[in-house]
Amino acid sequence: MIQRMAMALLAAAATAVPAMAQPAPARPTLLPTRDVAITYRLEGSDKVRGDIDASWSASQRLLRVDNDSAPGWVLVEERSRRASMVMRQGLVMRLPDSPEIAMLMDDPSSQGQVTRLGPRTVAGLRCTDWRLDRRDGKGGTACLTPDGVLLRLQQTGRREVLLATRVAYGAQDPARFRLPSGAPQITLPQGLRGLRLPGG
Repeated sequence: MIQRMAMALLAAAATAVPAMAQPAPARPTLLPTRDVAITYRLEGSDKVRGDIDASWSASQRLLRVDNDSAPGWVLVEERSRRASMVMRQGLVMRLPDSPEIAMLMDDPSSQGQVTRLGPRTVAGLRCTDWRLDRRDGKGGTACLTPDGVLLRLQQTGRREVLLATRVAYGAQDPARFRLPSGAPQITLPQGLRGLRLPGG
């Protein structure tokens, strides 16, 4: 389930993220432009409880997601488009290459129609709602700050809403984004479909 949270944060790439200097960008950027830590809650879900803590390292292009109800924390490597779960007992589960990650890194306009909806305030920050009507029907609406921070996400046809409750900009500790050295690793089968958006 926590894999879904990580993908929900990367879904900023599947919905339009506004460029900083243009009110109506022709080509959206994809992810936060600077280090940031965000606390989310997943409203409308009976499977994920408690805070979801996401940390983004802009220089390393790495995302870490923690949730107390999960068996471990997830690391998503944007450059390699890979994800891993670090279990509490130290085991590293390497998730297989996923076409969903690759798709989320692509230009959103290549997947369907992107529509700018309007402004909203979430967690004390202004953001813009963007809707992606994907050709495969798996689009959604995301509210993103001008520097690419996802504050609210709802997938088309789903009741769950991922909502930011706290945003803190500042340098992130690189050590928090490293897989444990020497830990045993298991690569999950290629056909496993564990990376989905909330409610997927």
